[in-house]
Amino acid sequence: MNIFNLRPKEFQIVGILLSMFFSISVASITGATVRDAIFLIEFNKTYLSIMYVVIAITITFIIEAYKKLITKKSQYALMTAFNVFFIISLLLFHFNLKGWAIPLFYIWIEIITVITILQFWMLCGNLLNTRQAKRIFPIITAGGSLAAISTGFLMKPFVNEYGTDNLILLTILSLLFTLFTLQILKPYLRVTNDNDKESSRNKKSQSNNLSNSYLKYIGMMVACGAFITKIIDYQFKVMAANTFPEQNSLVSFFATYYIYTGAATLLMQSILTGFILTRFGILAGLLILPTAIMFGSTGFLILGSISAVFILKFSDQVFKFSVNNSVKEILWLPVKTIKKNSAKPMIDGSLKSIIEGFSGATIFLLVFFNLIPDTKIYLLSFIVIPFAFYWCWNSFKIKKGYLSEIIKSIDNRHLDLNEIEFDINDSNTIKALNSALESGDDFKKLFAINLLHDLPTFPFKENIRKQLYDGSQEI
Repeated sequence: MNIFNLRPKEFQIVGILLSMFFSISVASITGATVRDAIFLIEFNKTYLSIMYVVIAITITFIIEAYKKLITKKSQYALMTAFNVFFIISLLLFHFNLKGWAIPLFYIWIEIITVITILQFWMLCGNLLNTRQAKRIFPIITAGGSLAAISTGFLMKPFVNEYGTDNLILLTILSLLFTLFTLQILKPYLRVTNDNDKESSRNKKSQSNNLSNSYLKYIGMMVACGAFITKIIDYQFKVMAANTFPEQNSLVSFFATYYIYTGAATLLMQSILTGFILTRFGILAGLLILPTAIMFGSTGFLILGSISAVFILKFSDQVFKFSVNNSVKEILWLPVKTIKKNSAKPMIDGSLKSIIEGFSGATIFLLVFFNLIPDTKIYLLSFIVIPFAFYWCWNSFKIKKGYLSEIIKSIDNRHLDLNEIEFDINDSNTIKALNSALESGDDFKKLFAINLLHDLPTFPFKENIRKQLYDGSQEI
């Protein structure tokens, strides 16, 4: 029995992509652990918030430069060149990781993570079509969770034996393995057609504003998440550094965190996310992360302990990379492709980076002017809780907007039938599809029936029977 729902010809390519994402995730985790441990021990913790600001600005420029660089370039050649460059740069940092090289290394690791993950998903888009992606992406994504679990177990004995500084060698080895898997993938890569003329036509017709209220609600959700996540990240790392002032013990703590979050995220991705969205609908998926953050931040505010902030960070990471990410992708399905291609990079890229930078600046000003002392970092939760509450309120607006967009999509017949996923338990969704089936527009009826192809038909059986009966009467 094929439990992964893969075609015979897909096993090899999925195995290679899973291995590649695993190695990229290991590189990201080990690199982030080294930079956090060394920076938090060697530098004033207040400067961590400044790193958020600098990274946000740097990544914005890096992404824009990369988008221009990839024009008419081979994905294989670009990935090979960047990985080789990253490996050489990490070797140089390894032999000179002291003084001001430490904050530069902190920023550089973030750049490596962003670029390698961006390249990987672009590579997947070149290798897999939409139907394959729906089945295969969840399997590949599980590689990140497996990497977190295995890396967490590996880091403790490695650091005890070789020290924190040498953990960067695991990052280098992981990138080398990424290069190896890339060579194996080379025969599978398709030659990308030159669509520059088409792209330029699309760009002219794209609107770069968020005049659509539905997109504004999505933007507010992403902004709240970006702002809150950076504050939680700061609380977690500062509390960890205060509790574990020695580098190796700090790395061991981070390793434990990765083990638990990796295992929980894998469980959520493989079993619970689908169940939550199918059984309770899209609103539950939207609310679960901000609600968990509200309760977690309240607990940290009351207790102010390392265990409380551990649970808060744990909840943020696990729900973000499982239920929340799945819901975010579903929210874009009813949006026209041309509008999505314009708005999604702006919201998930530029807006997210700007808000993360703003969050870092806010933390720095509060701590620098001693409005929130370093020893009372839990007081930042007073900011997190109202933002999380607004996030919950905004979720109801998003659901309403999502249902409106579905109705518009049915009216205009522009949904991608390969991608669409409906919340069949939602009464408004059922009402929208029934309305289409009852309309006098034959094309709208056919479109709605096409959408119902892979869905349970019991909510619509009366309408379907009526349409079939009416059709037979006409014949």
